[in-house]
Amino acid sequence: MDEISQIFDRVFKRIFTFSDKAITNLINGLFGTDYPPDSQIEYSNRENTRTDLSHTYSDLFIIINRKWHYHLEAQMYHDNTIVMRVFEYGFYHALETREDNFTLRFPEPVVIYFCNAEKVPETSSIRVILPDQQEFTYTVKNFAYLAHDIEELNRKKMIVFIPFQMVRVRDFLISDGKARLLTENEIQELKNFIDSDILGSIKANLQVGNIDLDDYNQLLELLNQLYQQIILQYQKKGGDKDMKPLLPGAMELPNDKYRFRIDELEAENASLQEEKSALAEEKAALADKNAALERELEILRRKHKN
Repeated sequence: MDEISQIFDRVFKRIFTFSDKAITNLINGLFGTDYPPDSQIEYSNRENTRTDLSHTYSDLFIIINRKWHYHLEAQMYHDNTIVMRVFEYGFYHALETREDNFTLRFPEPVVIYFCNAEKVPETSSIRVILPDQQEFTYTVKNFAYLAHDIEELNRKKMIVFIPFQMVRVRDFLISDGKARLLTENEIQELKNFIDSDILGSIKANLQVGNIDLDDYNQLLELLNQLYQQIILQYQKKGGDKDMKPLLPGAMELPNDKYRFRIDELEAENASLQEEKSALAEEKAALADKNAALERELEILRRKHKN
């Protein structure tokens, strides 16, 4: 996998730090389900990845409302053999999450391809033959990203996939491994695509509540990261050395060190509130004990007078 493909892979895994509402919308769009926006999202075998994309994830499994399991894989190139790996990963996930020793429930799989859509079939399958010669077909749904335009992503509320529109930008700038020298009209066309289609879609989804403010900020940060990487690759291949950034201001948005610091402070505040509550309970218990002692003392005083 080349460097730019690795960056896209990290971005794919990064988006699963977004809000539960945003991920629920994505699952509904990918699988045609209708889970409510307030559904609970859990992850299996997940690592943390910051906006600098320095960490990676293991295979991604999503559990909705502690019941429904989904397996997502991302590919930058078409791979006929990935269905075998998806089956293997799904088998081990079923083992780890089984409710009893006699049932294996596989997660619902999908492979998302961020490559030429014409090469991607709708599904991929393998034939599984059991020892008694019984057999069944294991089928994996394929989602060819470039076959779905921004209007469809918006309609299905799959806005967290919007950073991958940068695949189109990369393909516009670099063709057959060579950089294209853009005309002024082409540069303006590129700017309009990013400003109107990409950034406009993110803003619109924030306004209608499909994503929250933190999702919005992270999407802009990821777009900026991807654009910088693509421009660097474009320039290395002989493109315009003076091409100006098309996402001004994105890096001025709140980044992870602030977002994670907020999380730390909120956790610290919750801990302090728990301590405060415990102290309040202890104080109340001491007050009750003191009142009981006062009553006992008063009884003794009365007896002494008599």
